[in-house]
This record gives sequence, structure tokens and C-alpha cells, in this order.
Amino acid sequence: MDKPEKLVPLVRAHKFELLIVGMDSSNLRMVSLVGQAREYALSADPFVPIIIMTWNAASELVNKVLNTGTDHLLMWPFSAQQLGGRVARLITARRPFVETESYLGPDRRDPAQQRTRSDTVEVPNALRAKVENLPALAPTAKNIWTARKNLEPLKRSNVARRIATIAKVLRERNDDAIFLRTQAVNELAAVQKSVSVIRETLAASDRNQLMSYCDAVEKAGKKLAKSKPGSDMPGIVALEKAAQALQVVVDFA
Repeated sequence: MDKPEKLVPLVRAHKFELLIVGMDSSNLRMVSLVGQAREYALSADPFVPIIIMTWNAASELVNKVLNTGTDHLLMWPFSAQQLGGRVARLITARRPFVETESYLGPDRRDPAQQRTRSDTVEVPNALRAKVENLPALAPTAKNIWTARKNLEPLKRSNVARRIATIAKVLRERNDDAIFLRTQAVNELAAVQKSVSVIRETLAASDRNQLMSYCDAVEKAGKKLAKSKPGSDMPGIVALEKAAQALQVVVDFA
């Protein structure tokens, strides 16, 4: 397509078996536009297989591209056989998906680093459904809804783990004046944002059990923000304990 902006209405209105996107190294807007193909509200199939091609090997761009949730990244020049191999892998060996606060896409971790097989989800695969005539794998409304529901508890777990990590960092770096001056406020704001993300994923059946733990983290974070982390070690400890409790409850909910 001649204009990257045309991608957004296309993925919103149509379901594709495969998206192959050529990215001009000078047009970084395409990165965010491709990312929208993974957004539930903006894509007819947020699990559509995606391959991105680019000449730009700069690490910053590569990281941004991978963070869109694309399945594969190919660097020009490449052969037809290499492209065909990536397409074949999407049919026979596509990675299962994970979801965090800011990422929806294939799990790129080394298998040895995965906690369990249950912390990923097999999602609809339009390409495989078409090639192998397997309608059960197609991105129907029901299959997309099921995949989203299966990903929700994994997302809560990942976000709760992030909150606990932030609380731990605040405690460990409480005597770092530069960190406290330049980053602590932003980290506390991130905690509040992450708690709101967990709240948004809670079904009615989960709310009574988990909401009080979210409230405890939120209360501790707000109190700490008012008192300033460097002068309130008890407040930091309270936040870390509340965050650890939330993580445990979310993991076993």
C-alpha cells in the first residue's frame, strides 16, 4: 500500500490469513500502525499472523518492531526460501501468545525460561485454518473471545508481577538520590496505572476476591507518593508487601 495509514481501516474491517508488511526505515509511524493490528478494539482479528520486512537493522527499531507483537521480522536482503520458511513456520510451529500491560503477541522467551506451559495461550490462526482446512482454528468471533478470556488471567499475573518488581526496586534503591529524584515518581505512577489494568480485566466473579488486594496496593502507592519514597521506608515496605500479596492471589485465583 502506498500510505501506511490505509492499514488501520483494513485490519479493522477485514480478517486476513496473513499480513506481510514492508517497512521503510525512515517511516517509523508504520510501527505503531502495525501494533494496532494487535489491539482488540481496532482489529477484526487481533491474532492475525504478521511478518514485517525492513532494511533497518538498528536495535532501537528492531525492538520497537518486535514489541508490536509481530510473529516474524525479516531483514532485507533475504531470499524467497527464507520468506517461505517463515510462512511455513506460521502454519506448523507458530509460537503461542502471551499478554502483558503493553504487549500482545508471540512468546519469545526461551522455553527453559517459561514458568509453565500454562502461561501461554494457543490463539486462532487464520493462515493455518485456511491452508489445512481447519475451521476450528479460524478467527471466528467465538474463537477470538475464547482466546481473549484465556489470556486475561495471564495478563493479570504478568501485570501483578510487574507491580511487585517495581516495589522491590523502590526498596532496593531507596538510598539512590538520583533514582529517587528522577524516576521514583514515575514508578509509583506506573504502579497506579498497572493496578487499574488489573481492575479492568476482572470479571464479576473475581472482583470480590481480588479487589481488596488492588485497593491495598493502590492505597500504599498513593500514600508513598505523598510522603516521598526516600523518607518513608515503612511506606515502601508496606507497598512491597501489598504488591507481593496481590501477585500471590492473582497467580492462584
